[in-house]
Amino acid sequence: MSKNWVLAALLVAATPAAAHDWYPIECCHGMDCAPVEKVEMLQPPGITGLLGSPAYASVPEARLRHDVPGSMMVTTKLGSVVVPADFPRRESKDNRMHACMRPADGGGMRLICIFMPPST
Repeated sequence: MSKNWVLAALLVAATPAAAHDWYPIECCHGMDCAPVEKVEMLQPPGITGLLGSPAYASVPEARLRHDVPGSMMVTTKLGSVVVPADFPRRESKDNRMHACMRPADGGGMRLICIFMPPST
C-alpha cells in the first residue's frame, strides 16, 4: 500500500516539470517561463483607442520601448512585459502562448522568448 502512495506522489510531483520540459535552455533556466494569462494589444503613441481613450493608458510610458504597430503586452505569473511586433516568435509545443522573462536592470521585466500556438 505504501509503495502505491509513494508512486502516486512521485507522479504528481513530476507532472509540472514534464508539462514544460520543451522550453529551450536559452529561454528558460527553470523559472523564467510561464503560460500567458493576459494579452493586451498596443498601438503606437498618438493613436487613440475606443471612445478617445489613449491606447497606452494602462502601460507606463517608461515601459514603451517600441512603437511598432502590432506590439502587445503579455502577463504571466512572473509579471508583464511588452512584446514588440518584430520580436522573434517561437512555436509553442502545447498550443498555448508562453513568455519567458527576467527582471530588467532598471526595474520591470525583460523579454527573453515568446511562444505562440501554431498557425492554423
